[in-house]
Amino acid sequence: MSNSTKGSGRTIKLVIIFLGILIGISLTLYCLMPRETQLDKAIVLIKANKAAKALVILEQLAKIQPENPDVFPWLAQGYLNCDRLAEGRIALDTALKLNLPCKVTVPVVLSYAQYYAERNDFVEADKLFNSAKINCNGADLQQGQASLYMAWSNYDQNNNKLDDAVMHLEKAYEIAANLDKKLKDSITNDICELYRQLAGRAEINGDKAKAILLLEKSLYLAEEPVTRMQLGNLYNEIGEINKATEHYRHVCVADPNNLEARHRLIELFLKKDNLFSAREALLELIEKEKSVENYQLLATVALKTHSYALSVRALEEASALSPKEISLLEALQKALLDWSNVLSKQGKTDESISVKGKAQRVFELIKEIQKEENKDLANKTDAESSLPPGVLPVSLFASRIWLAKGSLTPEGEIQVKNIANRLVNDLSLTVVFYDNTVHRAKGSVTVSAASLNHPMPPHSIRNLYFSCPNIVNPEHQLAVIIYWKGQLIKELPVVKVR
Repeated sequence: MSNSTKGSGRTIKLVIIFLGILIGISLTLYCLMPRETQLDKAIVLIKANKAAKALVILEQLAKIQPENPDVFPWLAQGYLNCDRLAEGRIALDTALKLNLPCKVTVPVVLSYAQYYAERNDFVEADKLFNSAKINCNGADLQQGQASLYMAWSNYDQNNNKLDDAVMHLEKAYEIAANLDKKLKDSITNDICELYRQLAGRAEINGDKAKAILLLEKSLYLAEEPVTRMQLGNLYNEIGEINKATEHYRHVCVADPNNLEARHRLIELFLKKDNLFSAREALLELIEKEKSVENYQLLATVALKTHSYALSVRALEEASALSPKEISLLEALQKALLDWSNVLSKQGKTDESISVKGKAQRVFELIKEIQKEENKDLANKTDAESSLPPGVLPVSLFASRIWLAKGSLTPEGEIQVKNIANRLVNDLSLTVVFYDNTVHRAKGSVTVSAASLNHPMPPHSIRNLYFSCPNIVNPEHQLAVIIYWKGQLIKELPVVKVR
């Protein structure tokens, strides 16, 4: 036999041996592979949304293998998917009693809890969670129960049960430590908002102590300017000036553009006669809100603290905003003369003379404006010089009506201008705060625009401030109606500051 023939024979033998080994390995692996059980088939059917077919297998398994605990969670899930709730709960309760691994029972518990919650049966869902927590209290179960409490709280709110809504959110917050940050923040925001709503109701009912307690609880959970504004307002109303001041200070730091907080802080400083703090707060306010009123107030405070240069500068800025307002120029002249006298007493003669000269120029400007006004009056006819009886002698020049963020009392400020071309010495306006949602007045105030002791010269402008004497519902549509001698003058909407 040739060598080539012998070589071919050996190759064929090696191939046959190799194939035999492969076949042997394959047969061994096949024999060792786990067989798909009936339970495996049922699980596949449930995951494929074929619960009815799965139940046939599972019910049979439960009969022939009653000692197999792995059947019960899937049997419970199958019954739930087929809306056979009573049988499903028996299977689920059995699974929970058998202390099966949490990864098997928790998904079924969550499915049942969702089923109950969707039908507003929150009590049964909560009982199920509490039963399951005996053996399984992991993050998935806690997050599911927290979500249940949030849904329960929303249901309570929709049914105007705010106390119950808060209670269920508080339960959610108790288990929030182990939850993901997004859900934890959502719970915190919701519960703080509910605390503020309940505080608003308590305030409307006259229970300010309860309102403060609820707002303090909200502030403990989350630092929010709106909560501090409400607390500041309440503490101010009950005379706790220091606490109110502290809350307004926090708001000004956290929300520098909250002008309402800055105004209220200044009011409290002035109420406590803390002039230097009021002066600094006014300077900060003016950086954000340049108005004649703010400059006038700064000038007054500056004079009281003997800051004559600052007072003069403030009145100059006010006059620049309203250049023909004689009252501003007269105040500026007086401030300059006072400053000149102080400089003279200090021996600063040159400075005193310079300031006094500036006061003289302001005086001359006043005379020029008065001369122009008198000339205009002289050129008018007698028919134009006075208005007919029964006609309002002033016009509404400007207005600002607002409800501050977190406040329950609307405020307003209007500017009126004397258009009668004569001295007005008896003028009062009635301001009615009206709730358009319930079509009911919420109180009224009388604002004096002119009197014998404080008459309005022709063409002069006055700022009139007022606030509602009662608490309103901030969610309603609000308005201010202005009357004069029973005549409707103007209706203005209340702007809600958010």
